[in-house]
Parts: sequence; structure tokens; C-alpha cells
Amino acid sequence: MHLILKALTGFAVVLSMSTTAFGQKRGNFPATIKTRDYTLKVDVIAEGLKDPWAIAFIDANHALITEKPGRLRLWSDGKLLPEPVKNIPVVNDDGQGGMLDVAIDPDYRTTGWVYLGYSHVQGDQEKGPAMTRIVRGKIKGGAWSEQQVLFEAKPGDYRHGPVHFGCRIVFNKAGELFFSIGERGNASNAQDITKPNGKVHRINRDGTIPKDNPFVSRKDAYPSIFSFGNRNPQGLAIHPETDEVWSTEHGPQGGDELNWIRPGINYGWPVITYGREYSGRPVGQGITEKEGMEQPVKQWTPSPALCGLDFVMGDPFPKWKNNLLVGALKFQEVKRVVLKGNEYESEEVIVKNLGRVRDVTTGPDGAIYVVLNGPDAVIRLSPQ
Repeated sequence: MHLILKALTGFAVVLSMSTTAFGQKRGNFPATIKTRDYTLKVDVIAEGLKDPWAIAFIDANHALITEKPGRLRLWSDGKLLPEPVKNIPVVNDDGQGGMLDVAIDPDYRTTGWVYLGYSHVQGDQEKGPAMTRIVRGKIKGGAWSEQQVLFEAKPGDYRHGPVHFGCRIVFNKAGELFFSIGERGNASNAQDITKPNGKVHRINRDGTIPKDNPFVSRKDAYPSIFSFGNRNPQGLAIHPETDEVWSTEHGPQGGDELNWIRPGINYGWPVITYGREYSGRPVGQGITEKEGMEQPVKQWTPSPALCGLDFVMGDPFPKWKNNLLVGALKFQEVKRVVLKGNEYESEEVIVKNLGRVRDVTTGPDGAIYVVLNGPDAVIRLSPQ
């Protein structure tokens, strides 16, 4: 079957759904990686990026890649196109801010919608108080167009400071959109449902609010809030069978968490945590449990700096079906986490020291794609 992606690129690209000829080993990447179950072939599919943050596949041969400084790139038929998409939103790229996540509408072939999450300054300026914002638009003639704002914080809730924006975007089977916002360096806000930061949110794809969101009846609350007490969730994924939401979030010094996200649940930050302040002092009262606050499914101390999360899906890895892929920045690794029901069972590090892992995802072909900072590249892992 052939598709024409003229609207995306500005010129006609005839696409065959047959297997793509991916790039060969280049740079300092190994040719293969040995794991317990598979020898993984390593292919470099994109290089020459600038702080890549996320990748989202349109189909087996086309993907969009965000670059933190404020660019959106198209990967097409095994090549990264030289020109970024024009007219995308202005971002504040100080510190941890910038152009962050990208997601493709579940009905993209019909709708053409692309979703972006980024650090936004009021008035679309480059500097000033910022907050995570979610928009959607279409790419026509190589340019961003028809933008719609789906989530934007109240003006008074924008904050100075370059940390903890979140931000991941995923869709469940009903097509509802989940996204995460970090607590923006103000820990107490994570417990305050009148503030948007430190939360996982749920909205409909057009920005309206699902009627069964847990706080829709509270006039003072953000109606989009799905869970709260989340420090800085930079991994978000939907279980392919149960349709449940999972997240990974950064702790401070220690206490990075894997969480099973459910409506209205308080995940505890900053009241309970297994981490400590960067000075070494306890966080708050220094407690790890409290009634009414959820324990993580798994916590890691010291902090790997978890970032990027997805489930293994598709045919290439039958022994890893429904395992979690957990990326890490500081530890420069991808963990394969085995769940038993909704409980942690075991883990294996399958990628180590190839770069800071910013994103990890299963592609339409079932291969594992890893977005790396440092080498600023995207690699593909498949069974040899």
C-alpha cells in the first residue's frame, strides 16, 4: 500500500509499507547488544540532532522528532529531512524547558492531528514565567498550521524557574489524552488540586474534560486532573492489554518511582518519598508512608533519572511481551522491567552507556527505538 505525504514535507513522498532499509553501525555505537533472551542489532536511524526529546511514529517509515531548543523534525524513509517543520510554537528552552513531547492522533489518517507538549511563556515570548502547554495542529506543506490550544494553565499559575515541566502525552483505547506536568520546583503544589503542576491530567482530544474525571465537581480544582502528588513524571505509557496508565517520575536524591496511575489517587510527593534533598537532608518529615497516599510500584535509590517509558508490543520480542521499557538519563540505560499483574517482579538493563536516554518507544514494526542525548541520535534495536 502506498501513501502520499506531500502535506507533511512540502513535496510528494511515495511510501511503501515494506521493510525500510535502516542505517548501518556508525560512530561509537556497537553493532549488537547481548541480553538474556536476544542479541539486539543496533541501527542508527537519525543523527545530527540537537538535544532530541521525543519520537512519535506516523507509520512504519515516517516519524516526528522533537528537539528541545524548539524544533520539530521529520524522519522519512530512513532519513532525517534537513529542514525542520516551520512555524511551530515558540518555546522557553531554559534549563529543562523547551519543545518536549510529540504524539500522533489515534485517527491520524483521517484527522491529520499532531499533538505537542512544550514550555510556554504567556504572549508566546521566549523568556518569562512558563508552564507546560498542550496543543494540536496539522503539518501542511512542511509548516505547522490550524493550531488549537488544548490545555493552558491560568495566568497566575505560570512560574519562574527552569525545572520540572513533565511532559509526556499518551492516548488510551477510548482516545482520551493523558499528559503529565512536573511540580515546577514548587513541591507543595503537587498536593494542591487548585494548581496544575505535579499532576497527571486527562482530557478529550479536543481539549474538553471527561465527565468522570475525579475532580470535575470541585469548582476550585483544575478539572483535567487525573492524579496528584507526582513530582516530575517524564515517562507515561498505556498498558496494551489492560489500558491502564503507568508513569515513571524523578525523585530528588533517590526515590525515582514507577507508578500505576489511577483516578483521584495521591502519589504522595512531597509528603512521602524515598529520596532526600540534594543537600542530604530529609524531605519534609522524612517519611516514606502515610495513610491515604499511594506507594510506588517500584522505587530506585540512587536515582537513575528515569525518562521515557513504553511497553514492549508486537511480534519481534515474544519473550518480552508487555514488559516495560524504562529509560534513564543519569544512568544512561534502558531497563526491561517485568510486571506480574500490577506488581514489580524483576528487571534487566538492556542498554548501557550509549548516551542519556531521553525517550524509548516501541515502533510500528515492533522494534525498540531509543532517543539519546549526548550523541544526539536515535537508534533502533531489533533481534539479530
